[in-house]
Amino acid sequence: MKRIELMQRYLNEKHRTTLVHEQYLNTQREYAPGTSLYMREIHFLVALGPDNPASISSLAQRLEVTPGAVSQLAARLENKGYITRTPDPKNRRRTLVSLTEEGRRLYLEHLDYDQASLSRLSAFFEDFSDTEIQRMIDAEIIFQQALRSRFPE
Repeated sequence: MKRIELMQRYLNEKHRTTLVHEQYLNTQREYAPGTSLYMREIHFLVALGPDNPASISSLAQRLEVTPGAVSQLAARLENKGYITRTPDPKNRRRTLVSLTEEGRRLYLEHLDYDQASLSRLSAFFEDFSDTEIQRMIDAEIIFQQALRSRFPE
């Protein structure tokens, strides 16, 4: 198989993986009994963490999204009772976000959920050595670099 054909096959498979991954990300899950959240919502809670409040801009950096996207997620999660938003007493133009008690509970439940999910995913790759998995990671990084060089941010 020619190199170009091989690269085309890689891109086709990458596209299929992206579609499946998007579907996975856009499916609500029960991370704890009685909850139903999208992955981006639970990742917001994880990025926020249980300890200290965070600003919208710092969460945007952690999540690699825009402050507007964080504000929309924050509004949704506040309506669900998982976070609170308050003005920063040091800078009233900034908003600080904190987990509620229910948000903390969900954060902790998600840690267990995440470990179980990683264990199940790991089983799919049991025939791969750590070196092979590292090569897969390296390939993803190279693909990201190739896209960024072609389409700068």
